[in-house]
Amino acid sequence: MPAHELPAPEMFQIKICGLRDFENAVAVAHSGADAIGLNFFPRSKRFVDTPVAEQIANAVRGEVQLVGLFVNASLQEILDIHQRIGLDWIQLHGDESAKFAQQVYSQTGAPILAASRGTLSRWEDLPDGFRPQGFLLDAAVPGSYGGTGQVADWSLAKGWQENPQLENLVLAGGLTPENVAQAIAQVRPTAVDVAGGVELSGQPGIKDLVKVGQFIAEARKAFASIR
Repeated sequence: MPAHELPAPEMFQIKICGLRDFENAVAVAHSGADAIGLNFFPRSKRFVDTPVAEQIANAVRGEVQLVGLFVNASLQEILDIHQRIGLDWIQLHGDESAKFAQQVYSQTGAPILAASRGTLSRWEDLPDGFRPQGFLLDAAVPGSYGGTGQVADWSLAKGWQENPQLENLVLAGGLTPENVAQAIAQVRPTAVDVAGGVELSGQPGIKDLVKVGQFIAEARKAFASIR
């Protein structure tokens, strides 16, 4: 079967993103999350070295889905990391074009999680025959590619939901155990994505396992209530 015809994994509901420590990542995987995010953007405070990411992936593969986050990386960089790590999803979180996303998908067979920060324009004109398998809405903060802790504009989700090309909405941006239930009730996304909202204070990429457990419990209850 050609790579571009590989079946996509079932869309996750709860993703814990920005893990960079092996023991912490394994503990998060055991906490009941559906997916974990590994950030390969070198300028991010949650950047993970590829050898550590490989170690994490080998330890938790099959227990959670592995999402690789890239910001304006070259196609070859993405291919090299995907081949080494074995990613379940590739998250394009920079200024990548829809055509580039199509190239990544055709070369890797990994489903694409196409991120936007406060706008839909980047994904409204998709190449014929191609549609990312998921779309992530993050907060728009000038000069930043996410991970700021700012709450996304939840009202934008209506535009996503009314566009037949944009399905499997993943809501990110400023989510916490305290607001995730409200976010799910208002936006009704397919999934939620959290990074800073469940971290130990002053330690980017290191998750507070109590907060992780609270976030997952609140999200599960909220998703059950809208189904």
